[in-house]
Amino acid sequence: MTTILTISACWILGVFIYVDAVTDDDFQSLLARLSVLEEKQAFSEKRIAALETEIKLSQKRIADLEKYKTLSERRVATLERKNEARNSRIDVFDAVKKMYAKTAALETNNNKYGKTLFYMKGASIKNDKIQSNIKTAVPENDFEVLPNRNGETYPRQTDNIEIANNSTAVLQSDHRRFAVQENVAFTAMRVPNQQHIGINQDIIFDRVLTNEGGGYHPNHGVFTAPQSGVYVISSTILTWMNGEVHAAIVHNGNAVAHIYGHGDNGRHDQSSQTVVIRLNVGDEVAVQNVNPPDNNIWGYSYSSFSGYLV
Repeated sequence: MTTILTISACWILGVFIYVDAVTDDDFQSLLARLSVLEEKQAFSEKRIAALETEIKLSQKRIADLEKYKTLSERRVATLERKNEARNSRIDVFDAVKKMYAKTAALETNNNKYGKTLFYMKGASIKNDKIQSNIKTAVPENDFEVLPNRNGETYPRQTDNIEIANNSTAVLQSDHRRFAVQENVAFTAMRVPNQQHIGINQDIIFDRVLTNEGGGYHPNHGVFTAPQSGVYVISSTILTWMNGEVHAAIVHNGNAVAHIYGHGDNGRHDQSSQTVVIRLNVGDEVAVQNVNPPDNNIWGYSYSSFSGYLV
């Protein structure tokens, strides 16, 4: 009996020792897992803090971008208003140019009308004198050919009237030819050098030598035809030393002839072009820079722009 009790006690003691050992290992394992979880939690908290900081920075950047967008929209609106104002000024300038051209054409036509009246009056006076002389020389009732003492004949009155009418027609034809062929001619020079000329920008020939008919406008470098007809237009351009110029004679915005010059080895280059072209009243002719941009041409009367009505 004593032996059985002793064995039972030993078995129970062993069970307790095993259970205690197993419980201690589990506890250590739980502590280790808890430590790992705490580290992960700390890392997660750091990431959360970093994300919150990044969110704040992103929100600030978004706010800055919204401010920049607002400023950009204001700048765009301002530029659009300026562009509209510039277009309005351009329209006004074009309207003024057209009005100036029409005024010049009207003044020219007025002068031509006055001259026409003057010469028609002169032709009428000459016609009256011719008819008066004819009536004085030949009686009104002389309708037949009458011989004189020498056997010669006088012309009939109808022949004299025909002569008078022919004389009047010749006078009127001479007047029409004079009125149509009214002088139109211009020559302008470039005195100071012209710099920073943009593409398709007019070259300004500021010094006017001749401007018969008033068609050339030195402030703009544009010739406006005061009357229709065939014109001879020419231009000469001198480049800067080692410079290059590509210009064009332009009719109503369309290039009709080109001028090219290229100086090298420290020298200038001078080039010319001439065209014969038909212009209507109000047509515009100018010399424009084609290439390069921001170009320069030499003045001092080496560069010129001329034209005349044939």
